[in-house]
Amino acid sequence: MLKTVITGLLITVVFLGKANASGYAYVDLQTALETVKDGAVAKSKLEKEYKDKQKMIQNREDEIKKLTADYQKKQLVMTPEKRAQEEQNIQKKMGEYKEITQNAQVQMQKREMELTKPIIDNMRNLIGEMADKDKYDLVYEKNQSGIFYAKDPKDITADLIDKYNEKNKNKKEDKKS
Repeated sequence: MLKTVITGLLITVVFLGKANASGYAYVDLQTALETVKDGAVAKSKLEKEYKDKQKMIQNREDEIKKLTADYQKKQLVMTPEKRAQEEQNIQKKMGEYKEITQNAQVQMQKREMELTKPIIDNMRNLIGEMADKDKYDLVYEKNQSGIFYAKDPKDITADLIDKYNEKNKNKKEDKKS
């Protein structure tokens, strides 16, 4: 009887040890980034900056539309030189508009990277800690991994979000005191 109990316990320990010794997990970094408090703050900042840039771009577009409408109304009474000058002015404004739009897009991409990189770096460190603790052989990003199949992977996104918020809540409380 004692042998049976000991054998059963050994089998259970070996089985549990193997179950915890390796495995696969994935994380949805985009969901985690959008869910953690720091990510929500970054998203809010980006949205505000985007709206500001969009407003500036819209003002430029409205200016070009007004210039074009004025030109179309007056072109029949303009001298050829004045018409050429106005057309050149409109083309110049369109070129500036295109450049401003492209620059705004590049600036927003840089700003997004600037705001999210520290959060993602922190998450990567936490993922490493979680993988070590839970003995995962592989943790991959759900949306960009290039892995097409893994048998029974565990989604650790919620755990990552909780750990990130917990870790960074303590940092913020330390800064307040």
